[in-house]
Amino acid sequence: MNTPASTRPLALESEFCIEQGFELVDYGDGWAMLACDVEPRHTNRHGNAHGGLIAALLDTAMGLATRASGRVENLGTASLTVNYLKPASGRIAVHAHLRRCGRTLAFCGAEARNGADDVVATASAVFSVAPGGA
Repeated sequence: MNTPASTRPLALESEFCIEQGFELVDYGDGWAMLACDVEPRHTNRHGNAHGGLIAALLDTAMGLATRASGRVENLGTASLTVNYLKPASGRIAVHAHLRRCGRTLAFCGAEARNGADDVVATASAVFSVAPGGA
């Protein structure tokens, strides 16, 4: 028996995200929180979290927030904009939220914060919603 996407628990399914240590902290209707502990393998030459790690964390959180709405199961990133505000290290937590979801596109926003609760990056994304995705 297949369980409808809207009733299945949300989970990280990407091997890339799992291998990076991404953790789904919490989620609800149209929002998700992810976290990652920055390890030496995640750092740039200055010892801070690599921008690519932060971008992947933000992108993943926004995708999960879209899926958490229960309206979309299959989507792909069409556009991702990341604003890096300050260097990050330690534990990075991201809160993402769905702003709008239509038939073919979903719009999201997210913030990444360090352990001191400083905003280290913000992001916005547009996702292409696959037909029959819910």
